Amino acid sequence: MAQSYRWESNWNCFKEDLPHQKFPFSKKNWGNNNHSLCSYQGKLKPAIGYHLVKTFVPAGGKLFDPFSGVGTIPFEGALNGIVSYGMDISKMCYYISQAKIGETDKALAEQCIERLDDYIRTHCVTIEEFAKYSRFGLNKRLIDYYEETTFKEILLARRFFIDNKPVNASEMVVISSLLHILHGNRPYALSRKSHSITPYAPSGEFEYRNLICRLAAKVDKYFSQKLPETFISGQIYLQDSTLSWPDEIQDIDAIITSPPFFDSTRFYSANWIRLWFSGWEPNDFKIMPNQYVDERQKKNFDVYVPILEQAKERLKDGGLIVFHLGKSKKCNMGLMLKELGKRWFNHAELFDESVSHCDKFGIKDIGTVTDHQYLLLY
Repeated sequence: MAQSYRWESNWNCFKEDLPHQKFPFSKKNWGNNNHSLCSYQGKLKPAIGYHLVKTFVPAGGKLFDPFSGVGTIPFEGALNGIVSYGMDISKMCYYISQAKIGETDKALAEQCIERLDDYIRTHCVTIEEFAKYSRFGLNKRLIDYYEETTFKEILLARRFFIDNKPVNASEMVVISSLLHILHGNRPYALSRKSHSITPYAPSGEFEYRNLICRLAAKVDKYFSQKLPETFISGQIYLQDSTLSWPDEIQDIDAIITSPPFFDSTRFYSANWIRLWFSGWEPNDFKIMPNQYVDERQKKNFDVYVPILEQAKERLKDGGLIVFHLGKSKKCNMGLMLKELGKRWFNHAELFDESVSHCDKFGIKDIGTVTDHQYLLLY
């Protein structure tokens, strides 16, 4: 009961104040700079993650996020001395989130860049490889985004990381940094002028852009951001969260997560270049999305049953699960999950917050979410 009282008092303050909407938390760039290791459409605002962690997890406690995406919630936990676990089915998200919350070493990252540089200088793109991927694209072809020599360097870098999968957080910093600079509208980007979050059709002149130089600069920027003394490294798992969770995920104080919104933009179209670089082949874009909760929940919300069932088993007595959800005209996610959660949890609270004030960062098609919802099950 003491545990419930503690977070209930904090929760009442959260609902009354909505602190993430107030200065300085309302600033677009609030938070540790490494939240921006790689841009990602639909990423939870770090300020929301910070306040949810502060509200529901005691000092020195444990949290788990079964839909960790690019690691916003686990990273905020790690920054604030919380033992943090995360899970995501996307290899791209796994790389980015583990780079943020794992133990990293700049020298190891630089050695990875050196190996990549040597690979690019000593290998060639095959005729078949160039032809296959030149033709591929969702809105435009890949070859439309890059000057030809730059494109060949990207093809070689992709092959390098497929054959030499990153095995530690330092190497994941490198591939995550490369994922970030694959496209954008700033000088560091390898593409023609596009968009750093969603690769809209490119424009502007074709210009050779050296991959290694821009990658090294991005990695150097990452390591220039110092972590606080409170930082505790954590662990991200690459797996489907509807499957059995690893044994290490036990005695959790709070499961805090923001699963894919029911009516949001399709993740694979918003991230298609980065998914391709992370290993997806052209045919995977027809097959792989069906494995993701984004698509599965459109057929049946029972996809959340194994998540709720395992949450009840892995939480401490007095612990709770907190969902950050999106409400739209098509689906009230909060009510759906609240009803489903009655099988395992005795209590539930649902709180709605209008998102009419939210910045869309220049993206028109960002879904039809009208409210953010906070669902508590305990």
